[in-house]
Formats: sequence, structure tokens, C-alpha cells
Amino acid sequence: MKIIKLIKTCDACPAQWEGKLEDGRMLYFRYRYGHLSVRISPEVTDDIMDAVDGEEIFGTFIGDELDGSMSEEELLKAITPMLKQ
Repeated sequence: MKIIKLIKTCDACPAQWEGKLEDGRMLYFRYRYGHLSVRISPEVTDDIMDAVDGEEIFGTFIGDELDGSMSEEELLKAITPMLKQ
């Protein structure tokens, strides 16, 4: 998986990003309640809602139930296992 675009869309809780893969599919990243979720659009699209409603391809608990803030550096570190697939 190669991410070619990554934009943070929310600094508050939950931390959120939109991304685009090299193959044209969209990614939606959300960190809330200590859980990081990554969802993917099923097909090539420019509509982020296709990823929001898409399949969760990665999920992990990082913080506690009150945690919802995350930097881009922390995000990239957390998703490294997903990128190696």
C-alpha cells in the first residue's frame, strides 16, 4: 500500500485524516476513545464518504478511552504494519 496523499481534517477529538492510495482508492483515518481505525473505499473515488462507509482494514487500541488526539507522526508510526501488507 502506498499513500500518495494525507490531509489532517480535524485536530480536535477525534483526530481525523483523509488519504489517497496510489491505486486511486480513498482512506479514512479516525482516532477516538484510544482506538485508531482505518477504512478504505471499495473502488477508485474522490468521495471520502466511500471510505468512511467502507471496510475497516486496520484497527488498533493505542491510548485509553479518553484519548482522541494524535499527531501525523504518531499516525504514521501506528499504521506502519498496515503499510507493509
